[in-house]
Amino acid sequence: MRGYPNDIVAALSEAEVNALRRVYETVCAEFGIPRKGLRVQGLANFLMAEFRRYPLDEDTLLAAARAFCLSQEQATGARIGELT
Repeated sequence: MRGYPNDIVAALSEAEVNALRRVYETVCAEFGIPRKGLRVQGLANFLMAEFRRYPLDEDTLLAAARAFCLSQEQATGARIGELT
């Protein structure tokens, strides 16, 4: 995973990396988040922090990521993908 030290990524199993990637891709598509910029980095940081804090199954992580994006939209009054 780009942007994260190899030791963090190496500590994750292939199944964990794939689950994180699926959640990331799903949320980016649902919320129209571009693949570059501060917003997508914020989502990636949120996902990694949630995953490190306690093991979450993919559905729970997806629900948490959706809630995070909704809270970001409410805080800014705009869809997260529309922000620069």
